[in-house]
Amino acid sequence: MAANNIIFLENLEWFDETGRELVHRLPENGSGEIKWGAQLTVRESQAAVFFYKGKAIEAFGPGRHTLKTANIPILTKIASIPWALSSPLRAEMYFVNLKVFTNLKWGTRDPVAFKDTELGLIRLRAFGVFNLQVVQPVLFINKLVGTQGMFTTEAVEEYLNRVIVSRFNDYMGETIDSILNLPAKYDELSVGLSRRLCEDFSHFGLKLTHIYINAITPPPE
Repeated sequence: MAANNIIFLENLEWFDETGRELVHRLPENGSGEIKWGAQLTVRESQAAVFFYKGKAIEAFGPGRHTLKTANIPILTKIASIPWALSSPLRAEMYFVNLKVFTNLKWGTRDPVAFKDTELGLIRLRAFGVFNLQVVQPVLFINKLVGTQGMFTTEAVEEYLNRVIVSRFNDYMGETIDSILNLPAKYDELSVGLSRRLCEDFSHFGLKLTHIYINAITPPPE
């Protein structure tokens, strides 16, 4: 019965119709058999990563590729053991969207404590936007995506927001003495914060291309 549900893939390509998908796996659900000699189409803003037995075997750049020994040499030995080379392979193809995703939101959910040299201990809220890009597709899939059929900006935005706020709190405490000086320092803070976050993002194969601080607000009193 289970064998009837297996999806046989001969032509592999993907369009991001939502504009929010970072990664899309083929097939999305269940088992998939990728035929030896299947055609893979990768567009300019994409990369495709071939996974076999849970491991990344080969990454493909833009263009049209034929999945056979010439393109995936390591599979020659793997495939020749259980199947003939003309048989399908139980595998997955992950398409990774390499475009810059813009206007992602970050901000403090609750006010954070800040020791102001002139006003004393006050609580601040801050918010802004950031842009990100996947720059290491295999690392990103292994670290964050896992076995999900698709992975959207909403899935990563909440986690990255917590990372940004944590670094922002530390950086504010080290560089700003009073909020009375803040309005003229937004650009400077953004640049410094971006540098602090570079390693955090690169750990997951991501690049923080820009981050903007829209407002840092104290309580009304």
